[in-house]
Amino acid sequence: MTPLDRTASGTGSSAARFYPWLPFMTTVAVLATVLVLSFTHNTAAAVAIAAAVAASSVRITVHIRR
Repeated sequence: MTPLDRTASGTGSSAARFYPWLPFMTTVAVLATVLVLSFTHNTAAAVAIAAAVAASSVRITVHIRR
């Protein structure tokens, strides 16, 4: 019979250590893509990607006071 215990095993192989690097690596990948596109004279695509990333990175927080 298999055990139903789902606690972490503590082996250190969890993906939680990767999560803090995810935004940084995404930013580096997008910047590299935009630079390559702009250097290859594909400025329309570079501007479109940069605008899409800028628009998706905007965060709006609303604090309601009562």
